[in-house]
Amino acid sequence: MNTIRGRILLAFIALCVLVTPFIIFSLTSLRKIHEARNFKEQVALFNVNRLKAYSTFSQLMETDAKIDSFYKNGSTQNLKQYQKLVSLSSGALTAIQKFDFQGNTVIERRLQNVATKLNSLQTNVDSVIKLQMKRGFRDFGLEGDMRKNIHRLEQDSIGISLLENLMLRRIEKDFFLRGDPLYAILLNREVKGILLRMSEDGQANLESMAMLEEYLTSFNAIVALEEKIGNTNTGLLKTISELHLQLDHEVSKLNTIIDTNLNLLNQRIQSFVVVFFCITLIFAIFFTVAFSGHLTHPIKRLITDMDEAAEHNFAKNSAVTTNINVKEINKLANTYDTLIQKIQTQIGDLNTKNTELSTLNAKLKESETELKEASRIKDKFFSIISHDLRGHAGNVLSLSQIINNEDTLSEKEKSVFTKYLLDASQNLQLLLDNLLNWAKSQMNDHTISKKAFSISKLIEDNIHLVTDSAFRKGVAIEFVSEPVSNAYADKNMVDFTIRNLLSNALKFTRKGDTISLNLKEEDDFLKIALKDTGVGMTEQQVKQLLFSEKENFTTVGTQNEVGTGLGFAISKDFVQKNGGQIEITSTKGEGSTFTFTVPTKLTRESILSS
Repeated sequence: MNTIRGRILLAFIALCVLVTPFIIFSLTSLRKIHEARNFKEQVALFNVNRLKAYSTFSQLMETDAKIDSFYKNGSTQNLKQYQKLVSLSSGALTAIQKFDFQGNTVIERRLQNVATKLNSLQTNVDSVIKLQMKRGFRDFGLEGDMRKNIHRLEQDSIGISLLENLMLRRIEKDFFLRGDPLYAILLNREVKGILLRMSEDGQANLESMAMLEEYLTSFNAIVALEEKIGNTNTGLLKTISELHLQLDHEVSKLNTIIDTNLNLLNQRIQSFVVVFFCITLIFAIFFTVAFSGHLTHPIKRLITDMDEAAEHNFAKNSAVTTNINVKEINKLANTYDTLIQKIQTQIGDLNTKNTELSTLNAKLKESETELKEASRIKDKFFSIISHDLRGHAGNVLSLSQIINNEDTLSEKEKSVFTKYLLDASQNLQLLLDNLLNWAKSQMNDHTISKKAFSISKLIEDNIHLVTDSAFRKGVAIEFVSEPVSNAYADKNMVDFTIRNLLSNALKFTRKGDTISLNLKEEDDFLKIALKDTGVGMTEQQVKQLLFSEKENFTTVGTQNEVGTGLGFAISKDFVQKNGGQIEITSTKGEGSTFTFTVPTKLTRESILSS
C-alpha cells in the first residue's frame, strides 16, 4: 500500500463496507413500501369495480328489466357489463388475498369479511335477476301468461262482462304502479266474486272460469315474486343495499388500516435511515481524516521542497528531496528536478511570446463584443426553442394523439379538437415566423424585396386566419377600407407585421370586445390602424414597446396566452426598413390602437431605407 492507488483503494473498500448495510436496508425498505402501495392500489381497483358493478346492477333493474332482449336472450349490454365488473372485482380480491400480510390478522379478517359479503351480495343479485326473468314483462314470463289470459277473457269469455274485465285491469295496473298489497287483496276478492257468480251457471262458464283462475294464479305468482324481490326497504333489494353499505364500511376500514400501516412503515424507515445515516457519517468522517492524513502527508512534504526550490529561482543545487515512502511522489520529485533545468530555458522563450500575446490580446478585445452578441443571440434562440417552441409543438402533438387514439370521440368533439389543433398549429407557425425572422434580423441576413401589391387582400387573408380563434374567444373583427393604391414594399414583411399585430390584439381582448382595422391613403403612404377594445396598456408599457432595446418584452394574454416577445420588435423593424413609421396609442382598461404606414410608390427615402 505504498502507492497512491493502493491507499485510495483501501479507503474505497472501507467506504463500501460502511455503505453496504445502508444500501441493503434502503432496498429492503423500498420493496416493502412498493408492496404496501401495490396492495393499496389493488384494494382501490377492487372497490372501483365493485362500485361500478353495483351501479350497473341498479341501472339494469331500472331499464333492462323492461327490455324484450332481457327475456328473449337472457342477456343485455348492462348485464354483460355487470358480469365483467363482478369478474374484475373477484379477480382483484383474489390478487389482494395473495399478498403476504406477515401475520396481520386484522387485515386478514377484514378481507375475509369482504369476501363473505361480496359472495353473499353476488348470490342475492343472481337471485334477483333470476326472479325478475321469471316474473317477466309484457309478453314474457308470468306477466306474459297473465296478459294472455286476460286478453282471451276480453275476446272469448261469455260469463264475464267487459266492465268486470276493465275493473280487473284497472286494479292490476294500480298494483303495478303503486306496489300497494291492498290492490292485490282487492283483485283477489273481485276475481273470487266473479268466479262465485259464474259458478251458478258452471257448465256454460266452465272455460271462462278456467281462464280467470289461470289469470289470478299468474297475478298472485307475480305478487309473490315482487314481494321477494322487494325494493330499497324490503326483500332481496334491501338485503343487496345493506350488503353494499357493509362492503363500503369494510373497504373504508381496510383502507384506514392500510394507511396506518403505511404511515408506520414510513416512520420506521425514516427512523432507521436517520440512525444509519448518522452512524455512516461518523465512520466516514473518521476514515476520511485517517486516510487523508496518509495520502496528503507525503504530498505536503513534496510541496515544501518545491517551494524551497522556487525561492532559489530553480537553481540546480535546489533539488527536492526524494526520501518519501510513496512511489508516485518519488517519481514526481525526480521528474521535477529534470523540469527545473528546462524551466529557465523556457522563461526566455516566454518573454518573446509575451510580446506576441500583447498583439493578440488587442485583436481579441475587438472580437469580444461580437462574440458576446453572438452568444446572446444563441442563448435567446435556444431558450425559445427549448421552452416556447417545445410547448407549442407539444400542444400540436397532444391534440393530434387525442384525435388519432380516442375512438370514442363524437364528430362534434372531433370538430372541437380539430379547431384547437388548428389554433395550436397557427400559434406554432407564428412562433416559427417570429423566431426565424428575428434570427435573420439579428444576423443582418434579411433581404428586402419590394414590389407593388394589394394590401387590402393581405389584410383580409390575415383576418381569415384568426377568424376561428376570434369566434371561440367571443371577439368581433371589423375591416373598413376606402379605395387605395397598391402598396410598394416587401410583401412578406408587411404580411408578417399585420399578422403579428392582429394576433397580439386578439391575445389582449376579452369576450365581447371588438378589433377593427381601418385602411386609408395619405399622400404617398397607406395608413393602417388596428384598434381593439381590450385590456389596454399603461404609458410605461407603450414606451417599453416603442423605445426599449430589449426584443423580448411580453405579457400574458386575457386567457393566459404566452409569447416570445419578439413579434412587435420584428414588426417595428420591418416597418422602418420599408420606409414606414409605427405608432401606439393606448388607455389602460379601454384598449389600444397600433398605426403603421407603408409607401405606395418608390421614393428616395424608400430606396435609402432598403
